[in-house]
Amino acid sequence: MFTIILATLLSMSNYPLNPTTQDTVNTMNLHVTAGVSSQSAMILAGPEMSLKFEYLFKHPFIFRSSFDLMFGKVDALNYPNGTIRRHSFSTEALYYRGTKKMTIYIGFGGLYGLGNFDLTESNYFENRINGPPQDISFSNAYGYRIILGMRIQHKYSIEVIVTEISPSFVYFNQTGTDSFAEEELNFRANYVKLSIGYLFKLK
Repeated sequence: MFTIILATLLSMSNYPLNPTTQDTVNTMNLHVTAGVSSQSAMILAGPEMSLKFEYLFKHPFIFRSSFDLMFGKVDALNYPNGTIRRHSFSTEALYYRGTKKMTIYIGFGGLYGLGNFDLTESNYFENRINGPPQDISFSNAYGYRIILGMRIQHKYSIEVIVTEISPSFVYFNQTGTDSFAEEELNFRANYVKLSIGYLFKLK
């Protein structure tokens, strides 16, 4: 998939005949996508949805801000198992080439990720001195992503996004009447997601 998108990108025309009146993308878009994120080292594959606002900064560059919502399950021996809801905010820059019929783009961006965790299996904590913690949460984390995409007729899109992010589990225990302990367990939550989308022209 990466090879096909990159080869098409390199073969596209660099500029339209008239960048002012015949640009190959809209000035502003609301871009809605849905797809699936791949399995990471500890999180199983799951569905994802995104809402993106795009602005044509200057041909051939697009500025984009995104909100992503993902669902998954932790199924690993070395981590507590449960369900996860992840959401992230990102800012991305895209470089595009193509025609009105088909456009290919590549991009890079940074993101800020958050998440909620619901424990479903407490066996992981059986041998701990303090037993299962009173609360388990996800720490917020920064990451980055690489984007490869294709658009058809300004309306339909296919995207492959590689995301690198490393949050941590946060365990909260009450160790006494007035004493508490907090412990962090770092892990990598990197994933690849494939999505299809539809673009609503705003301008």
